[in-house]
Amino acid sequence: MICKEYLLDANIVIKVWNKYPGLLDAIETSEYIDFKISQDIAGELSVKEYIKFNKDFVLSTKFMKLLGHIINNTSDSYTEQAIERDFIKYKQNKNIYFNNGDKISINDYSLIILCEKNEDYTLVTEDKRMMRNAKIILDSSRVLSLEQFLDELRQLDVLQ
Repeated sequence: MICKEYLLDANIVIKVWNKYPGLLDAIETSEYIDFKISQDIAGELSVKEYIKFNKDFVLSTKFMKLLGHIINNTSDSYTEQAIERDFIKYKQNKNIYFNNGDKISINDYSLIILCEKNEDYTLVTEDKRMMRNAKIILDSSRVLSLEQFLDELRQLDVLQ
């Protein structure tokens, strides 16, 4: 029975890999907590995670552990939704501009919309612009920084 589901941004995954290498494994063993990675974010991460093995390039083991957590999203539907919202301006160069002046990418916006559509997801990011704009669309309790995420995991006895 999953009680908490976190949608992780690429920068969070990279920081967790570097600073807390066993954390994603610890989350995976918990029956009450799960994490998700959008297919767009997985694509960004996969580019950085090719390693050379016997003259061939393969994906790293740490990336392979993400495969069961990747969720599907389609950017075209997010673009259409962006155009329909009053507080968003969309430019054809694949950047989205919020009325507050922040510019975020279509991938960042798609993470916000994934959380909006899936009320169980809590967005975890260190991107200040994405965080500010996610709080416009989502309840602010559903948007966490890395430190807030780690604090929640400590309270849930996943991280010591």
